[in-house]
Amino acid sequence: MEITISKTNAIGQLIRISHTRLALPFAKYGCGTNYLVMNKLLFTIIAVAVANLEATQAEAILASYDADTYYFTQTYNEARTGSLNGGTFHVGMNVLNTNPTYDGHFNFAGVKFSDLSGLSSAGSKFLQLNLKDFKTPGSVVPGYEGPPQYSYLTTGNFKLAVVALGADFSESESATLSTWYQSNLFGKARLAEITLSQAGLVSIDVTSAVNDWILNPASNFGFGLVGTTSSPLATTARFYSMEAAGNLGPALIPEPATGSLLALGFAAGLANRRFRRF
Repeated sequence: MEITISKTNAIGQLIRISHTRLALPFAKYGCGTNYLVMNKLLFTIIAVAVANLEATQAEAILASYDADTYYFTQTYNEARTGSLNGGTFHVGMNVLNTNPTYDGHFNFAGVKFSDLSGLSSAGSKFLQLNLKDFKTPGSVVPGYEGPPQYSYLTTGNFKLAVVALGADFSESESATLSTWYQSNLFGKARLAEITLSQAGLVSIDVTSAVNDWILNPASNFGFGLVGTTSSPLATTARFYSMEAAGNLGPALIPEPATGSLLALGFAAGLANRRFRRF
């Protein structure tokens, strides 16, 4: 006998739990009272475990805010529009004092999840980003003035750094940027550094920061995103933002609670046992 339970979580992902080796004792030996009691118990355990798992999955949180700032002109964008950049935010490689051709010409970004009231400090939490493409510059001809020609590719080489911001990201629009950027983003301890090579979903463990915010909500300024290296130099990673259709923007995904997984595993173990009649 096969049992399949399907559930769509808060960001549209389909969760399916199947069990194909469920042997019902009364189907073989008749409907004795003891066997009926055992099967009632079994199905009760499965139902409770799945309900707990569904409740945990439903806690996935969509971002309440995302934006980027272009360092060179201190241009702050809370929303992107137009056919090319609509529904995206941009994260570029830090090139301050690195290369005269590109010095200061890069984006950095912030993503925030304001309401964490539905989360507990138990279990892991993952920041999920959806990488649209790599904005990749072509060669700069000596003597050329102006931006290079760009290609928008689904493959690339970009190292992304993620930090817990030390101040509200919107301050980057009006603060003394050289000081603000170093103090609140690039100079902060990294939660993670990952190399991006392919467009698609990116999952980053941010448990420590989120747990700190749960305990002290006033410290929740969200995540800061910036590139540390790229090839070629000055590549920009473009991510789907909140305004992108289809819930493609950032999400915070909690791992299912250990208790739910243990209960579900126990139920599956019971279901795989062959009961004998004596």
